[in-house]
Amino acid sequence: MKKPKILITNDDGILSKGIYALWEAMEDLGDTFIAAPSVEKSASSHSLTLSDPLRVSNVQRKNGFKGWSISGTPVDCVKLAIRNLMDDRPDLLISGINHGANLGNNIMYSGTVSAAAEGMIMGIPSIAISLASYETDNYDVVKKFAKKIVKKVIVNGIPKDILLNVNVPYCNEEEVKGVRITSQGNQYFVDEFEERIDPRNGNYFWIKGEMIDEDKSIEFDGAAIKENYVSITPIHYRLTHEPFLNDLKNQYSDE
Repeated sequence: MKKPKILITNDDGILSKGIYALWEAMEDLGDTFIAAPSVEKSASSHSLTLSDPLRVSNVQRKNGFKGWSISGTPVDCVKLAIRNLMDDRPDLLISGINHGANLGNNIMYSGTVSAAAEGMIMGIPSIAISLASYETDNYDVVKKFAKKIVKKVIVNGIPKDILLNVNVPYCNEEEVKGVRITSQGNQYFVDEFEERIDPRNGNYFWIKGEMIDEDKSIEFDGAAIKENYVSITPIHYRLTHEPFLNDLKNQYSDE
């Protein structure tokens, strides 16, 4: 059986620990191809680079890791890889392993999820994988579950216009309670902008704040992660609110 061609990308940059761990996990499952931002592009959402050139260079890391470093966003990387850099279209796209969870309303900001969304838009089965930790050298658990999930997707596929948003708790393997198929939760970030003064006496602002997650049921992604479940959420990006559509049509029927 021919191995699938797997496109790997992320938003933390091609030199991040997470993308290296993902490459390690995927190497024996398929023919991997790496294209990722040259620097961190977290919270870049679905943005594209329109006013600057996209500069591309080869990057090599230890143990045979080879990839394309691209001076753009995660979505730029997906588009450029598929349209120009790859000889054949990938059979699967995997974005990650992200440093930090992508849950609830915050997936709208995520470059990791948006890279997977671009793959979905281009008709490629796509998965976003995030680890609920910002600083770690231990990717053993998330790599294991990444392999399990990708193996299932290779066998079963993903319906058109859907991506899988996977979040893995940061804990020991024996502490993982299992896998939950979840709905997108209601987690959100309360923004604060701290005003500071630079060395030239100019003022600037640095964003910070607090993550709020009031969901209690493990049917939601954030609550599942808190309880040490691996969360898998099917996501689609058809944004029309169908229940209100006819009401709105009636309001404008005389126009």
